[in-house]
Amino acid sequence: MTSLLCTEPRTILILGTGYLGRALAERLREAGHIPLTADIDPQQAIYEADMTDSASMHRLAARIPEPCLIVMCASTRGGGTEAYRNLYTRGAENTLEAFPGKPVIFCSSTSVYGITDGRWVTEEHNVYPTTEKRRLLLQAEQAVLAAKGTVVRLAALYGPGRCILVSDYCAKGAALPGNMDRWMNYIHRDDAVSALFLLCTLRHPPRGIYNAADRTPMQLSEIYAYLSGLLGIPAPPPSPPRSGGRRGDTSQRVSCARLLSLGWEPLYPSFADGVHNVLEALEE
Repeated sequence: MTSLLCTEPRTILILGTGYLGRALAERLREAGHIPLTADIDPQQAIYEADMTDSASMHRLAARIPEPCLIVMCASTRGGGTEAYRNLYTRGAENTLEAFPGKPVIFCSSTSVYGITDGRWVTEEHNVYPTTEKRRLLLQAEQAVLAAKGTVVRLAALYGPGRCILVSDYCAKGAALPGNMDRWMNYIHRDDAVSALFLLCTLRHPPRGIYNAADRTPMQLSEIYAYLSGLLGIPAPPPSPPRSGGRRGDTSQRVSCARLLSLGWEPLYPSFADGVHNVLEALEE
């Protein structure tokens, strides 16, 4: 595996310095690479740039050292349809236009599969973008793939300081919306970072689609039963499905086999393994 990795320091542009982007930049820096961070908030990154604005992205390209590759991991932070259109669809178009020919890694979502019957899904499966948000994500994916880039479909991201399931359960005794028998797919932030780090540092960045999820999907009822036993508080009652959520109506088991074949191995193979990390951070 070592022979497949780049041994020289790489200059890598990270667009979006939120929960995932900041951690990725730190991991790259620790390994001797040169992360260039850009965000709409100038206090969060080295460079100020607005992915939704073509002129802003061209100005960014003109004033930074030439990157070897680009990671798009900006988030709408729960924004609506228009935010998805601007940040993902237009953001991908603007990035590809401002940095022609540069390899791009685009962070998407496993929600685009839109599966509701609990089956296993791989990157080869058809997608069912039944909501406008999923359709817009898919448009951004297609633009990146057409430019011979890489799409990373992330499962629900959690980690220290971020887990809606845990915070709602512990603070309110409330469950996530949807059926308790639906299958959930998660990935710990540190495992998402290690997956992106691997893709960034391979000698030849792989093209195509990669699912980034842990090894062991769990049903929602199973998760709450585990937490109930761990914390000694009752499992929450079911909560009705809510329209408009990115993942609220899905029930699917996402395979990460393609990413595993590159040598990636999650530190937290299931949500049950990683949630201790979240609970420790809450206690602190």
